[in-house]
Amino acid sequence: MVNISDINKLVSKMTEDTNDNIKKIKVLFGSIEYEDDNNQSLLHILVDNKYDEDKCFLAIKSLLEIGLSPNLKAYWSYNFIQTALYAGYSEDFIVKIIRESLKYNLNVNHVDSDGDTIVHTAIYSDDYLDDVINIYKLLLENGFNSNKIDRCGRNLKEAMDFQKQYSKEQIEDFNKLFLENTQSKIKSSNKPENIKLKKCENTNIKQLSDKEILELEKYGQILNRKQYFSEPIIGREMELKNLFITLAQEKKNPLIVGESGVGKTALVDELVYRIQNEQVPNFLSNKIILEVTPSEIVSGCSYVGQFEENMINLMKICKKYDVILFIDAIHTIYGVGTSNKKDNDMAAILKHYLDRTSLKVIGTTTDKKYLEYFSNDALKGRFEKIIIKEPTSEMLVQIINKVIKDYDLKNGITFKDEQIKDKIVNIIVELTSKKHRDYQDIVNNPDLSISIIDKAFAIASVYDSEFIETSHFIESLEYCELLSEFAKNQAINKLRNIEEQTGKVLIIDFKNKRK
Repeated sequence: MVNISDINKLVSKMTEDTNDNIKKIKVLFGSIEYEDDNNQSLLHILVDNKYDEDKCFLAIKSLLEIGLSPNLKAYWSYNFIQTALYAGYSEDFIVKIIRESLKYNLNVNHVDSDGDTIVHTAIYSDDYLDDVINIYKLLLENGFNSNKIDRCGRNLKEAMDFQKQYSKEQIEDFNKLFLENTQSKIKSSNKPENIKLKKCENTNIKQLSDKEILELEKYGQILNRKQYFSEPIIGREMELKNLFITLAQEKKNPLIVGESGVGKTALVDELVYRIQNEQVPNFLSNKIILEVTPSEIVSGCSYVGQFEENMINLMKICKKYDVILFIDAIHTIYGVGTSNKKDNDMAAILKHYLDRTSLKVIGTTTDKKYLEYFSNDALKGRFEKIIIKEPTSEMLVQIINKVIKDYDLKNGITFKDEQIKDKIVNIIVELTSKKHRDYQDIVNNPDLSISIIDKAFAIASVYDSEFIETSHFIESLEYCELLSEFAKNQAINKLRNIEEQTGKVLIIDFKNKRK
């Protein structure tokens, strides 16, 4: 497969000599009829990434001159003008390639598989906020039909309103031009019979063959295959509703933001749990949630362009199986997969596909990393921020009780006395409040409380205990280094008082341990 570096070198060698340009192109690609794995023609390939615009135009001009059609379609039926728009080339370049393509019968009314015209693409791409009108005017001069609507039933005016990124003046100027060139205003409810809304063909995880599962798991973990003893979260209904609403929006993806340990990943687990139990809206039924790790996608890449090949294959799989990607610590996509400034990192590739496809991505990150990576980045506009805060004390009590019940179900270790359990839960809630934490190595609730419980049950398992005892929690706290020593000692003393009051002081002898 030809990589970006090779194409960049080829473009840099283009001149005004058409014959010489074609010879160089054939040396690299073998034929001007070349298509890549995404059915992209040479015209698409030349504009799929941003190269030197003047040199790139010379290559395009040469290919058009010898007969390569400007109307060839790639995946999702994009013509090469739409591909260039999504790549973010300048307005001058876009206008130049449109003018050149018009000489060779460019179909100005071309629509892709989403029903988007060239003008719809320019409106939705975000990179042409000041240029859409000029592109629109040029196409109008050459027979563009302003009555075209996309698959959501939006005409050009409605598409611009939907984006919510254009100024009032821009919208007014565009609307004036639009109204002058439409015979009647087409409303979203009046969809022509030949325009059909695409319906996703969802794939049930249970219907996947072993081969298909292996194909998916080559790139990450299928969260739908996880087994949950109960619902992963408690008291996050508003955040979950926001997650559903964001996933339902065409142009937005959920970015779950919160400090370490507050339950960002648990919200995604709750989504998976509800998909498994058919407790989600219809559009999420049978969706596959695939967790990918940027470092794993780039690991093992031994040659230039291999990372991009991996990403392209991953994008194909997402489309094939109707996958929602989940990227924990999504800020790590920046810089991954690039060895120099000219290569696209994972962030650039994801932006590329979020702009042009129906790909959905769920990401998690901390407040600090959000400000560092997303606050001024182009990807920010593709995501909707969903804030996760620490649970209240009341909510934390419910979470801890649920975790204890889950451990009982998994390990068969439980409390003999519910009253003792309630006292221990209250001690943990008080101990893990913010005022008692070690701020050198901070972990927030509920993870902080859960880590104490997890270690206590682990200690009980090591001692082969049938029941979870107060002493197990004392030993768990002795191992904990995330809390102030003063508060920790106070909590241990309270637990010892509970032992003394109940007469359940437990001394463990490993040589003669209790069965």
